[in-house]
Amino acid sequence: MSMRVAIVGAGVAGLSCGQALLSAGAEVHWFDKSRATAGRASAKRAFGSHVDLGAQYFTVRQLAFRQQVELWEQQQLVAPWSAKLYSFSEGHLQQSADDIKRYVGLPAMHSPWRAGISEQAFTLNCRIQSISYQQGWQLQAEDGRCFADFDALVLALPPAQASALLTQDEALRQQVPISMLQPCQAIALALSEPIAHPATAVFVKDRPVSWVACDSDKPGRQSNSQHWVLHFTPEFSQQHLAATADELSLLAQAELSLLFQKDVQLAQSVHQRWLYAIVDAGQPAPGVLISRRFPCVVTGDWCLGGRVENAWLAGQQAAKAVLHV
Repeated sequence: MSMRVAIVGAGVAGLSCGQALLSAGAEVHWFDKSRATAGRASAKRAFGSHVDLGAQYFTVRQLAFRQQVELWEQQQLVAPWSAKLYSFSEGHLQQSADDIKRYVGLPAMHSPWRAGISEQAFTLNCRIQSISYQQGWQLQAEDGRCFADFDALVLALPPAQASALLTQDEALRQQVPISMLQPCQAIALALSEPIAHPATAVFVKDRPVSWVACDSDKPGRQSNSQHWVLHFTPEFSQQHLAATADELSLLAQAELSLLFQKDVQLAQSVHQRWLYAIVDAGQPAPGVLISRRFPCVVTGDWCLGGRVENAWLAGQQAAKAVLHV
């Protein structure tokens, strides 16, 4: 009889972990409070295309991940993005090219992570409110549903959410850095007229926004209009968590106009508030956390210091830990 594993959180780390467990013969079921999978690597349908409001691209450093990305390339699930990089600092926009190879999912960032997984393996729109262990894991959902008889549990969640569930394991809960992830307000703007400038991605300093990218420039993002994605800094996002989509659209329009010295006009906008998004680089990465009392593992990109690649690697490490608990 195969091991039954519950994974709470169907972001990149949770999906990576589950894929590895499935390959090892385990029975896996994912639970997620959202209506879609891939977490911060998910995309929205807007402007006649997919729009990446979270993770904008990913890079490859480790051999294991490189081998996975090469397989995804063969399956046409990812492609390199030849972004024309600029930087904006002290009022000046200048080219800032590098030799880093950046990849995006096709046709959206979320495409590669859950490829090949059955829809029946997911219970979405389901916020797990409590967990308990007594000869197996039992999960209680906010809406009253109960899911039981799991041999092992993976919490692939932002640290604050994982900590809130670990009421039975104080020693493990104490290891979770609850303030590790900072918020990010993100907005996508479809323009009435395209910006005629070679830049397709800008790292921004000294402004409320930190990142600006022409999302419609990415491979596979065919659209009727040019659209841009802007990420506000963690500091600004924290101070303006309650800002409305309209307020952020106007501010983003002004920032885009300032960057390119052009009066930008909007056709449409889409907003996403990420409460847990940017890793605080000032805090040490704790690594994947393993319970000493229960068959339970806590994982996420934050375990290894952020980045999409680290989310995938953290999921792989979590799967190995599960198979050895």
